[in-house]
Amino acid sequence: MSGPQGSAGRELLRGAELALERSAAAPELVVLDSFGQRAVANAGRAAADPEALAYLGDFHSADVLETAPLLGDAGLLAVAPVATFVGLGGPTLVRLSPDDRMGATAIADWLVEAGAGEALIVHDHDEGYGVPVGEMCLSAVLERGLTARARPVWDCAGEAAADLGDAGAVLYVGVAGSGAVDLWHELHALDPQLWLLGSEGVAEAWLAEALEPGAAERSRFFVAQRAPFGFYGYEAMELILDALPAGDRDAVAAAARETSDRDSVLGRYSLDSAGLTTNPAYGRLAVVDGQLVWDRG
Repeated sequence: MSGPQGSAGRELLRGAELALERSAAAPELVVLDSFGQRAVANAGRAAADPEALAYLGDFHSADVLETAPLLGDAGLLAVAPVATFVGLGGPTLVRLSPDDRMGATAIADWLVEAGAGEALIVHDHDEGYGVPVGEMCLSAVLERGLTARARPVWDCAGEAAADLGDAGAVLYVGVAGSGAVDLWHELHALDPQLWLLGSEGVAEAWLAEALEPGAAERSRFFVAQRAPFGFYGYEAMELILDALPAGDRDAVAAAARETSDRDSVLGRYSLDSAGLTTNPAYGRLAVVDGQLVWDRG
């Protein structure tokens, strides 16, 4: 596993390997690296292999968007442990993490519990993530009776002051760029009681390390996974192993997609008609001593 997400990919792989070690009749695991736009080629190789019965991957939603239809046409079970894009689909696809719409709901529920009252949702300009997920968050917050507004991220420092209004929380949806630290500190200086929230694209270790203590204390980051990636690799392989005795490709995919009330290391879940987990539990991170930690509050 290589590239910027190589360490996360290796965590997923290790989890899958640990599940295999517990299996009495472990199938062969063929490891392929999808970094460098190799995901489609990898999926094509698996689809063309008559001995392949399941595909564990891909990591990125963008890759799953391309490989799931190909694997579906081949009747090959595809278990994507951490992909969250709402537009994913395929007749053999299984997703173990809640999607972005479920994430928006989780954020809205937290805002209600925190008594935020009013939320300002700021998103980046990415039409594939920041803009649509920002809209999902706005809808979810409004549905819960809170006052909320949404806008693109400010272009210049100092612009936020005139736009905060009575917001009790600012949620940034997008990817953390070089200006994220300054933005966090600027918002905290404007209102030290303001909640500073971020989607999973903002949950970066370097950002947490750079935050001053006051801003860090008021920060929370929402992520689709609520355990280390290894847990998701482990459950993906466990699900595959439990489905393999069904027989051929079609039977294996059908067995996995029919999952209902399954107890796992990720908690109990079923799969809906699109193969998406029905468990909406979402991860939340706080910043303690400059590090991202699971928020247990």
